[in-house]
Amino acid sequence: VMISHGALHNLLSSVHESIAPARRATWLASTSVSFDISGLELHLPLTTGGRVVLASDAEAKDAAALVKLVDAHRVTHVQATPSGWRLLLAAGFDNYAVTALAGGEPVTVQLAADLQDKVQRLVNVYGPTETTIWSTYWEIPANAAAVSIGRPLANTGTYVLTEDLRRVPDGVTGQLHIDGHGLAHGYLGRPGLTAGTFVPNPYGPPGSRLYRTGDLARVLPDGTLECLGRIDS
Repeated sequence: VMISHGALHNLLSSVHESIAPARRATWLASTSVSFDISGLELHLPLTTGGRVVLASDAEAKDAAALVKLVDAHRVTHVQATPSGWRLLLAAGFDNYAVTALAGGEPVTVQLAADLQDKVQRLVNVYGPTETTIWSTYWEIPANAAAVSIGRPLANTGTYVLTEDLRRVPDGVTGQLHIDGHGLAHGYLGRPGLTAGTFVPNPYGPPGSRLYRTGDLARVLPDGTLECLGRIDS
């Protein structure tokens, strides 16, 4: 997937604005660089005057070691998949100074409840690699009865559409499409796949594109998005 510097810059600035406004935040970097979300952990603190706490390979594979690292270095922001958060909780994670980002897999109501009294803020983040790490976010409130993927980050648009790119009414299931500054150029050396996945955007300016996520979604009454899984599952 060919991601531009501009797309990454947009992600960093929009996350800084919407989720992590502190200028001297301390981020735990424990994700392998082969996983796109590592780009947020590594680059956001360095572009906003913060600190990066780099976990060693051994620490990254040991939830108890990561808990100690967070406490010892007064980490303020931790990003992990829901599976990763379950391991951290099992290892005794409990740090009310931390803003927790959870993404890459569905966040269950039970996991949200388990995390709520262990962290300062809990944010569900959603986004395919093709739209540069994260595209939507939702700060999960206490006692949430359901977990949505929220609203778009800055310079990002979301559309729930039919196969022929018609909008569906709110509450009706369709395929989630994304546009905006975070879209990748496409797939390296795969023009056919690029053309079929990044399609002309009928809702944007001439030449703009939509990314077909392959995820089913619907717009909830409060205007946030609910992700309902993959089309092919």
